[in-house]
Amino acid sequence: MSAAADTDPEVLVVGAGPVGLCTAIELARRGVRVRVVDRRAEPRQGTRACTVWQRTLEVFDLMGLPVGDYLGSGVTYTHRTHHFAGAEPLVRPAAQTGTPYPNPLLIGQSQTEDLLTRHLAGLGVRVERGLTAVAVEQGPARVTVRLAAADGGVHTVRAGWVVGAQGPHSTVRDEIGAGWDKTPYPGTQLLQIDARWTGSLPGDPAHCHLFLTEAGSLGTAPLPDGRHRFYAGVADPDPSRTGDPDVAEVLDAVRRVSGVSDLRFHDGRFNWRVRLYNAVAGTYRVGRCLLAGDSAHTVMPVTAQGMNTGVQDAFNLGWKLAAVVQGRASARLLDSYEAERRPIALALAARNQRTYWGGVGPVPPFELLRSRLTEDAGAGHTGLTLAYPDSPLSGGTSVAAGMPGPGARVPDVTPYGTGDRLFRLLGRGDWTVLAFPEDPADPASADLAAKEAGAGARRAGVPVHVVTATGREGLADPEGTLRAALGAEAGALLLVRPDGYVAFRGAAYDGAALDRHVAAILA
Repeated sequence: MSAAADTDPEVLVVGAGPVGLCTAIELARRGVRVRVVDRRAEPRQGTRACTVWQRTLEVFDLMGLPVGDYLGSGVTYTHRTHHFAGAEPLVRPAAQTGTPYPNPLLIGQSQTEDLLTRHLAGLGVRVERGLTAVAVEQGPARVTVRLAAADGGVHTVRAGWVVGAQGPHSTVRDEIGAGWDKTPYPGTQLLQIDARWTGSLPGDPAHCHLFLTEAGSLGTAPLPDGRHRFYAGVADPDPSRTGDPDVAEVLDAVRRVSGVSDLRFHDGRFNWRVRLYNAVAGTYRVGRCLLAGDSAHTVMPVTAQGMNTGVQDAFNLGWKLAAVVQGRASARLLDSYEAERRPIALALAARNQRTYWGGVGPVPPFELLRSRLTEDAGAGHTGLTLAYPDSPLSGGTSVAAGMPGPGARVPDVTPYGTGDRLFRLLGRGDWTVLAFPEDPADPASADLAAKEAGAGARRAGVPVHVVTATGREGLADPEGTLRAALGAEAGALLLVRPDGYVAFRGAAYDGAALDRHVAAILA
């Protein structure tokens, strides 16, 4: 039980998977009274969502999690080898630049949940288990939620706000009538197992692999315990067949796709059959109830994006909901949550539907796919390029490609000689203004930038950090590392959101425009 148990919280989070836990952490670390309930008596075991992309690692860092320990518990994702029928394999490095976490991590979801649960407990909130939300009724100022306990008892919670993070089968979503647009992918299935293996499967076993042949697709990934994840997308001869597959069925599918007849599995576990579909809620918010993660969108688990997208939901929602709960912003701020996050889910669903190959229908042009991968830098799936340029929170002037303009992620930068990471400043979880004078070595230029940035920002309680060569009354950037990374060599004003995205960008003398933007979005 949490310290808030048996009280009416400001926010009730329903669901204690990674998304619900991240939402609760973002609320609790900002002083919001939150309760977290989950229908399971114990945390769910298994590796499930085992790929943690670079931006998710950044998010965990910004949330204050011990990412170093977490990295030490997993396997570094170093390369992806693509095997196309009739073509040479294509080996691509997974590392990306411009982040303190250049490589993705392979780690079981249960370990991720354990990390998040322990961190949440350190904030004074413990997950209340064995409680299932069965009814949700909204009033003008509170939401009444009935929770059914495993012993048959019923508990009533009256919360200011409710976040549904239960997964695809969401009573919160159904109770508030948010809609659920579901598109099945008939004729195919995904068969999965974690197992040790022997045989002549080609390629470096330390790499992740993707095989595409006429029989379907096959992915493999090394896991921390020495096993490998195998997941095969193949034709589904009997859609009425229910239940998880046995080892023999998965092995047969893997052999057919890979063409490796001598492959054997040992110590297999977590066998899983998935009938594939994409689904996105019609809306992410109805009144005082909001949806996140798989309750808001469930996408085919073929690009390892589901959990990562849900964590991004939580990171986007947490600071906004906290600001509304604490009276620092109007409820209109929450409109930006759906405006930013729902298009991401729709685009991901469309991409999965377009690119998945499961042995049904016309065979893809493998040579064309290979050539496109050769041209692609491969950063799209990492989360590092995600941006919100069309958000109602984004304004100001655009910049050259590759530089963070309105709606873009701010990269982590360590100014030369200072040892101070920009993420350590942003990790405090509040709005920040970075003011770059036109001349970083001129005190008068620095004073002007501070004056331009100060009026509107300080009136809204947003701290201003003037970036100069010496750090006088601000941040030191002696070699211009930060200025270069943010494209601010000629001076700039950047309003950075609590989640590390640019809300406004202007020239060093655009203080009036910054003032208007701050007043508009924080009113």
